[in-house]
Amino acid sequence: MTGTVARGTARMLERRHVTRSGVTRISLVVTVGAAVWFSRADLVGAVAGSALLGLALCCDAVRSRMRAHRRDALTVWTLSMVAQLREYVVYVGLAFGAAAAGFASAWGWAAGALIALALRDALLVARSAPVAPAHPKRPAPPSQRRPEGLRLPEPRVPRPRGEAGAPAETVTRTRPETGGTRPGAPDGGPAPAPSLAHLARRVMVFGQPTRFLVIAVATIAVDARIAFLSLVVGCAVAITGELVDPSARETRP
Repeated sequence: MTGTVARGTARMLERRHVTRSGVTRISLVVTVGAAVWFSRADLVGAVAGSALLGLALCCDAVRSRMRAHRRDALTVWTLSMVAQLREYVVYVGLAFGAAAAGFASAWGWAAGALIALALRDALLVARSAPVAPAHPKRPAPPSQRRPEGLRLPEPRVPRPRGEAGAPAETVTRTRPETGGTRPGAPDGGPAPAPSLAHLARRVMVFGQPTRFLVIAVATIAVDARIAFLSLVVGCAVAITGELVDPSARETRP
């Protein structure tokens, strides 16, 4: 149901000539509003800020279902920076709210959460980088290259015919249908539901949607200090899981 709504919203925005980059900027504005609400030291601010964080995640779901138009290096870098910037803005709003509530160590907790997030991102990026070849093959200098001669087309070999009166055998290549199925699905049917182990690994990676969910629950249930503490613990669990089991790595948001 959620995927259908996100897909329909994506098509509507595309008809209005809204690009993926535009949706990313909209999500940044939404998270700025969430940070403003989080700066209030009351339950109303926590609920309103959490609702806006959920709206920002909805923007991400819509953007993932939009057609990519311009995917050069500058656009990819801009989207990545905006995704990081909006989370930092939320942290600043949480720190202001905790300081307004009278917690003197609010900025220290915010700095600890930022350091833990930076370590988590650095480790995942380093582990996902491609490995350089041990002995790269160097191209021969032009003076040592052998000139290639003129290549003639290969002779055609006639196909063997069958029995007398029987038509020639025709080989037809068919492309496997992949619509609605995934590799590994039994009998070409729909893909099985993700297992509990797969969901647990996705949670352990502690991506941005999971961090936003932790912030929303912690600020509503307790306060911003518990939100920062939960972020530090979650990043520590993600780093430990990556070091212990690198095969559990998921795509980072």
